[in-house]
Parts: sequence; C-alpha cells; structure tokens
Amino acid sequence: MLQVWRLQQVAAILTLVLLALNLSIQLYDKLSWRGGLFESSYTAIPFIMLLLVAAIWGFSIFWDLKMKMWREQSAVAIERNPYAKERLYSKEIANYSMMFLPILDNLGKTDPEAKAAAESVRSWINNALAEDPSAQIEWKELQEFIGQVPDKVKRLGKK
Repeated sequence: MLQVWRLQQVAAILTLVLLALNLSIQLYDKLSWRGGLFESSYTAIPFIMLLLVAAIWGFSIFWDLKMKMWREQSAVAIERNPYAKERLYSKEIANYSMMFLPILDNLGKTDPEAKAAAESVRSWINNALAEDPSAQIEWKELQEFIGQVPDKVKRLGKK
C-alpha cells in the first residue's frame, strides 16, 4: 500500500509531464518549416513542451477560478475537524432554516419547549453565519441556487 500511495502522489504530475512531452514530440514532427529556434529538436521540443504546460496550467487556473469547480471548503467537509462540532456547513444551515425551523415555529405556537428549541437553533445558525465569512458566502450562493427563499429565511443572518 505504501508503494501505491507513493505512486499516486506523483501520478497526476507525471501524467501531465508525459502528455506534454508526447504532444511536443508529435508536434515537432509536424513542423515542416523548422528554422531558427525550431531547427534543433533539442531546443524545439522543450519549447513546445513549455508552451503546452503553460496552456494546461492556464486552463486549470481558469477551471478553478472562473468555473468554480473546486471549493475551498470541500477538503474541510471531507476531513471534518472532530473538535469543531458546533460549526455548521451551508447545507446544514439550509436544512435547519428551511425545513426544521418552520416546523418548530409552528409547533412552538402551542408547545413552549418547541418554541425554545426553535430559538436555540435560530441563534446557533445566526452565530454560525456571524463567525464564518465563508459560510455567509456559501449560504448566499445556496439561496441563489435554490431560487425563491421564504422571507423568514432571508432574515436569518440579518440583525
């Protein structure tokens, strides 16, 4: 398993390097005008390889920043800190505020314990949103994704 783990650590980088090297050698064969910098394969292939690596790197930055395919919180969600159990993720905030709080509020009209539980959950959500700026951003993104959000939910993070 140790050897597999070691191989996996470098596999992504090696795959990209070998892909760029393979493509640069193939592209060098297609250059019919080979002059100047491209006259020798010792200079042309590394140059083409650097161009390909720059193109792949540029696309990966675009993919990350503009397409938002990776999230900073994804790694944290996978390896959740066992000592931060009071922290809420945006999905939990959405579940509690859109599903459980309306039920507790409705039950709280007749049951004082349900009303106290609703206020406790509401203050927990408000504290989580106040303490974590990334949770606020993700909560706003979720609201935009979901679409129409009831007025009570929109007022949750506001004072």
